[in-house]
Amino acid sequence: MDNHLQNIIQTINETSNPAVKAQRITSYIADGFKKQKLNLYEAYLLHWEVIHNTRESYLLPAWNRSVQISTCLALLNQKLLALAFHDTNCAQQLEQWGMEAFALCAEKRAHYIMDRYRDFIMIDYDCEALLKEMLAIREKYHTMSDSQEPYPIEVFPYHYFAPEQILLEKTDFSKEKVMSEEVETILIALST
Repeated sequence: MDNHLQNIIQTINETSNPAVKAQRITSYIADGFKKQKLNLYEAYLLHWEVIHNTRESYLLPAWNRSVQISTCLALLNQKLLALAFHDTNCAQQLEQWGMEAFALCAEKRAHYIMDRYRDFIMIDYDCEALLKEMLAIREKYHTMSDSQEPYPIEVFPYHYFAPEQILLEKTDFSKEKVMSEEVETILIALST
């Protein structure tokens, strides 16, 4: 393993705090997108590690982290990507974790997604009206009030991809399941 890769893994693993670990993986994903070093599938797989660590940070009393609207949005975006990759079992798991996070969400205020979160998290391939509604929100976020944030683009996959558009276009991303040796090594290191 080269020094660069070893440093990445060490930086992620040098903390036992799952929220910090999630943030470090998120930074790696964002940097990978910015530099076009990660494809969507690699980022999707890495983001599972973010979700697992974030979930641990709000479920385990030792970490005492609260669920925010952005947590629920991240689970929703990941669910849409699971559908895009035809990852049915993961999509079902994300529905459960999304509803769990929704029930635990500490932010109790009106929000364009949270007001109908149950509908959105249960979305499937044929929910065209809801997918169009989500895409419209994503496309007009810059005209929305700051009081309505967070926005879908503020959580993975950020502004780089619109999962609902992938589903509306019926793009088969299951054929895009390509992973570099670097990402594979990171995923193995994170799971051991």
